[in-house]
Amino acid sequence: MKKNFTVKTVVVFLLFLSIATAQQLPENPMAGRVVFEKQGCISCHSVYGSGGTTGPDFGKKIFSGDDFYLLSKMWNHSSKMFLVMAQTGTKRPSFTGQDVKELSDFLYFVRFLGQPGNISTGRHLFSTKGCARCHSVGRAVPGKVALDSMKIYVSPIHLAEVMWNHSTLMHERGIRKGIRLPSFSDNEFADLTAYIRGASSLKTEDKIYSYPGSPVRGEQLFKSKGCYYCHVEKPIGPTLDRMKADQSVTEIAGAMWNHSGKMASTMKKMGLKYPSFTGDEMADVISYLYFKNLPRAEGSAESGARLFKEKGCENCHVAGNKVDAPTIDKFAHFRNEDEFLAALWNHAPKMEEVLLAHGKKLPELMPNDVKSLYLFIDAKTKEGK
Repeated sequence: MKKNFTVKTVVVFLLFLSIATAQQLPENPMAGRVVFEKQGCISCHSVYGSGGTTGPDFGKKIFSGDDFYLLSKMWNHSSKMFLVMAQTGTKRPSFTGQDVKELSDFLYFVRFLGQPGNISTGRHLFSTKGCARCHSVGRAVPGKVALDSMKIYVSPIHLAEVMWNHSTLMHERGIRKGIRLPSFSDNEFADLTAYIRGASSLKTEDKIYSYPGSPVRGEQLFKSKGCYYCHVEKPIGPTLDRMKADQSVTEIAGAMWNHSGKMASTMKKMGLKYPSFTGDEMADVISYLYFKNLPRAEGSAESGARLFKEKGCENCHVAGNKVDAPTIDKFAHFRNEDEFLAALWNHAPKMEEVLLAHGKKLPELMPNDVKSLYLFIDAKTKEGK
């Protein structure tokens, strides 16, 4: 009886961990684009040149971090933002917890999307990387594998998937012919794709779109394809915390390709099946790897209690305050961190108004400060339930 209870407890605990992990990963990182536009962020900010020019372009000034990082940046720039909004007649955005989560995921995901490929650079790479020794594009060449048959809607991730699935064969042929297969870095996969698409004998006027990938499905595939066994369970290959995955999809795809030869050789010696991908599976896995090492704020309730005093929060939110603000013991309990972050942001205009009336300004908050304040207030509101 005791044994069954123990096993059941372990199963439930593992299921809980699985659900908790899935909740941290976005199903669709692009959902925040709607928030970005609907809340008017696009009026001042752009993404790779699409949008306003008052604030920074998130395609150039990369945002990296979790929800607490986002709130910290917005909070510390809120005074300037509110002033510009007042001057331009722009409505101040008000967020829900879900808005904060989706916006944070989207802005972090912008770097993953990467820059469009350059056809001229791709043409040069096709030659210098040795692709032309075995492949042709644009016209058939006897003895070479034509790439024109690849879907005209080819994207960098699709090219990476095709190469990955054929990597074992390509490496074997390369060894027989004395050809060293190329390695890729930076935006080279995107450049190569742009050239293949542009030089292909199959033409289309349609725009080319890439599937961004689902981190949630990517985590499931990472386990079912056996990646988890070599990179986490044993680990035989590099552990996830050692992978440099905060890069664009083309950079990550290039790193995976560069790793494929050694990986295939090791798996063959161990009698393990080399994983292949179909459809959008590689995009899902790569997006999972990208979000897995998302920089996350750290904090503690103890630090939050200290900051609550140092940052002046207790001046307004304890009994006997003179501004008729709600006291901490009367705060409603937040269901999650994003609801807290949304409430904190929505509270900023009123807070700034009160502080300016007393010759003060909003206190600066670093990501760990915001996390600590949340943990402290969360603990306090739980006590009052």
